[in-house]
Amino acid sequence: MQKLKSDIQKTILDAAEYLFIRKGYKNTAMREIAAKADVGLSNIYNYFPNKDSLFRYILQPVVDELYTMLYNHDVSKANLEMFTSHDYQKKEIELYMALAGRYRKQLKLLLFHAQGSSLGNFREDYTNEMTRVIDIFFKDLKTKYPHLNIQVSNFFVHLNTAWLFTLLEELVMHHIKKDDMKIFISEYIAFETAGWKELMPVSYTHLRAHETRSNL
Repeated sequence: MQKLKSDIQKTILDAAEYLFIRKGYKNTAMREIAAKADVGLSNIYNYFPNKDSLFRYILQPVVDELYTMLYNHDVSKANLEMFTSHDYQKKEIELYMALAGRYRKQLKLLLFHAQGSSLGNFREDYTNEMTRVIDIFFKDLKTKYPHLNIQVSNFFVHLNTAWLFTLLEELVMHHIKKDDMKIFISEYIAFETAGWKELMPVSYTHLRAHETRSNL
């Protein structure tokens, strides 16, 4: 029975992911992927023009998810209570749990095995973009809350992003049970939000009064 094109593509993707995780992008050849998938080498090129496009196809969902998280820093929806509220922390915990649970293999590929691919500098590129976006976010937040005294340097935002990648690395490298993962992420989010509050000393009573006047 002849395989459907979608079945062949999935077979190629599964074989490629298996080899990329075990050997890394740089040390995996398209010929090896073809052999593992039991398809002709020329047949792979009917689906993917080169190894890099195949690698990026595998990782595109997690890359998209990470950038969605980044660009969700919308000041029009933000208020300072988000940095300390239980609901905000719960939402962040669920977000990281879903990311680490759904994309464990892809994160492992992206963070540890992307050298030599067009995603080899993803960590640095993402960190630079987050630094830029968060800088704009804080400037907009300052405009929204004129009495806010933000004491955050761009380099600190840079470091904070590096810590985020450290968190993701630990989650994907260790076989952590779901309940333990939730505790670990909860501790990280609690520590982070407390730190942001410390870096933005402000009278929350004054701030709530300002928000009340703005909503009139």
